[in-house]
Formats: sequence, C-alpha cells, structure tokens
Amino acid sequence: MNDQAKELCKYLLAKDAETDFRIEYGTEMYRKGFGHLQLKDRDGKPVQRATIRLKQKSHEYLFGCNAFMQGQFPSEEQNRQYEEAFASLFNEAVVPFYWSDLEPEDGKPRFAHGAKPDLYRRPPTDDVLAFCKRYGITPKGHPLCWHLFVPSWAPNNRVAMMRRLEQRIAEIADRYGKDIFIWDCVNEAQSRNPLTRNNPPAYPADHVEQVFRMAERLLPQAQLIYNDDNRWWNAQGDYSPVYLLASRLIEHGCRLGGLGLQYHMFSNLLKEASLFMNPSVLYAVLDQYQKLAVPVNFSEVSIISRRDLGDGDRFQELVTERLYRIWFSHPATESIVWWNMVDGTAAYAPMGSEQGENALRAGLVNYDMSPKPAFTALDRLINHEWRTTTSIEYEHGADNVFRGFYGDYDAEISTDAGTVKTALTLSKHADKHITLAL
Repeated sequence: MNDQAKELCKYLLAKDAETDFRIEYGTEMYRKGFGHLQLKDRDGKPVQRATIRLKQKSHEYLFGCNAFMQGQFPSEEQNRQYEEAFASLFNEAVVPFYWSDLEPEDGKPRFAHGAKPDLYRRPPTDDVLAFCKRYGITPKGHPLCWHLFVPSWAPNNRVAMMRRLEQRIAEIADRYGKDIFIWDCVNEAQSRNPLTRNNPPAYPADHVEQVFRMAERLLPQAQLIYNDDNRWWNAQGDYSPVYLLASRLIEHGCRLGGLGLQYHMFSNLLKEASLFMNPSVLYAVLDQYQKLAVPVNFSEVSIISRRDLGDGDRFQELVTERLYRIWFSHPATESIVWWNMVDGTAAYAPMGSEQGENALRAGLVNYDMSPKPAFTALDRLINHEWRTTTSIEYEHGADNVFRGFYGDYDAEISTDAGTVKTALTLSKHADKHITLAL
C-alpha cells in the first residue's frame, strides 16, 4: 500500500489493546451461547449415553449483499458462477424495489420472470426471490420509499402521492408479504433536501412517519428499517442526527424494527476517514445507537480497492477484515450487507468497465468471478473462524452443554442402538435448553 492508503487506515489498523479486547470479548459474549441438550428415544424415554457431534451449517447473524446482478450477466455460465459465489458467502440478499425501475409504467410493475423492459441491475423481483429460495438465503426488500427513483408519472400533489405510494406498498405486500420479512421502509430521508433539489417528489414533511404507519398495517409481520447515508458517524451523543430521527420515529409510535447505516467509501467522504475508519468512533456510535433498543445493520458496504492506493486489493482486505470484526463483535448489530459483489457492476457505469463508480473497485470478486483477497478473508471469518464444530459425550442427568456461534447445526448422535442424524438451532432469541428426539 502507498502512503495515501496507509493514511486512510492508520487509525483502523493501528495496534490498540482496547479495540482488540472489545472484538474478542464481544464476539464471545454476544455471538455465541451455551446450548443445553437433552436426548429422548422414540418412546419419550431418556437416553442414557451418547456421543453427539455438532457441525454448524448456517449463521443466525445475517451476512448479506445486494443481488442486483442476479441473472444479469451475458452468459448462463457467468450467472451460475455469480450465484454460487454469492451463496458460498452470504445468507441474506437485497431484492431491488426501486419504484421508478420496478414500475416504469403506471400499473405495470416488473414483478414476474421475463418482465419488460430489461433494466440493468434491476432483475425482476420474482427472479431474485426464487434465487433466495434455491439457496436458503434470507431476502430483504429495498426500499419501499425513497425520494429518488420516483417514477415520472407519480402525482405532483402530496395527498395524491401518498395515496399512490400506499397503493404501491399494498401491491408489494400482497405479493411478497409471506416471503419477505425484512424491509428498508424509508431510505435516506435526511438527504432529501426539498428546498434545493430540482423538482423534488411531492412527499410531505412527515412522510417518514406516514410510510412507517402504512407499512406497519400492510406488512404486520415485517421488520421495518430506516436506512440512512447521512454521516451517521457524526457522533453528538443524544443529538446525533440519525439518532434524533430514529428517536422521533419511536416517540411517534412507529414500529421501528431496525436502523441501517450505510458505509460507502466514496471519494468525497474520504476526508472524514479519521472518523468512519476509527474504531473508537465506530464503537462510540454503536454504543449510542444501542440505546434505541433496535438492531443496527451496516446496510450498504463499499470498501474500495482503487488502483491509486498502490496495492488496493491489500488495502481492501485489511480494512474489510478489521471492520467486520468490529461490527460483528458489537451487540447492537445483527447484519452486514456488502454492496456490489462483483467489480465492474456498480451503479451509473458500463458493466465490466472501470469507469464512474466502478473505478472504486469495491467488489469482492473480479469481473471474471475470481475471488479477491477480501472475499477470501470474509470466507475465512464467516465459514471457518466464526463457525462451530464440536462434540459431547452425553450422559443422562449431567449438564450436557456445548458452546457455539448462534445458528443452525447438523447433529450426529451415536448410541449403542446406532447413529441418528438430526438438526438443531442455537438462537440468541430462544430457549437454550434443547430436546432432541431420536
């Protein structure tokens, strides 16, 4: 890495005993738990002795990425490679619901497979959901409301606009309410700038609250998230801007189910790297947002590997691993979402090029689908270091306990009568006393 790269990450990668302690302690304390096992035979009688082998197969914590390139590559082989690389790392996928792209013509949403027109980075939502189901990936809808990507045909009247937006949300809820339970309800409201933006959409001043109330009624089982890009690292305690907006939603009785914090390393933001790439600031901000008692997700992560950083891939690898360790270790978080897995597929630039936003080289794999060092680092963390494989010599009447990362496990149980395979879940949000029937 050159001097520019070293300057950007000097706080993040500096040796710091407090940060190292919080990472180690937080990971052990908040991402793992004790499971207490009890075995019964098919007649409901206690099993006296057994050997139990446990292997974690998935995480409760959500490691995600947008799936905007699903089915978008020129060849079926490229699309297959994309899906396999995605599913090997991520258990959450962001499904695009940008209004102007989903419904370029009023009343004709592009939900179904084969929907026209074809739009780059906007696969039909049915296709992305089918991809999620094939690989057991949790879908997340993004977004229900944003002041950008409003269709040109939308009403230019506040009352009519909100009625039409409610119709949109109702149609989405009717089609996807039983499949998608995580939604970015409102996106980036603090950068709407209605007084200076040319021809802003006709949203009322309290549109965030209004949209949350619509979504609460139409998606009663969903987790509704407010997602923000507006310098959330501006840490002013209880007066931090994003904290104030989230507090207002809660005080007004909105069902705020989570807070999304974007982490795009765009060039205009790098002058503030001493804040958003500083562990002490990151922990302070998360400690502050934890007071809201709603989970935090780092919702759009773009960590650059620009060519002008000397060894940009090395910079991306080191920064990515350190940030993921910090975020994963904090009790306020429940999800991290990478933004654009493949280099050359960012917004507002030709596919496969290094023009525009693609010049950031913020993907985890190259355009030919070969993994970059940051992908390998995340694979090592998510699929190896942060997964549990263990065994128990079970005895009836003893405290047959194991400690592991929260998630789903395959269990192989051997007794004198033979070996049985089953499954169990160790959850942060459920009873840790688990009974397995053979």
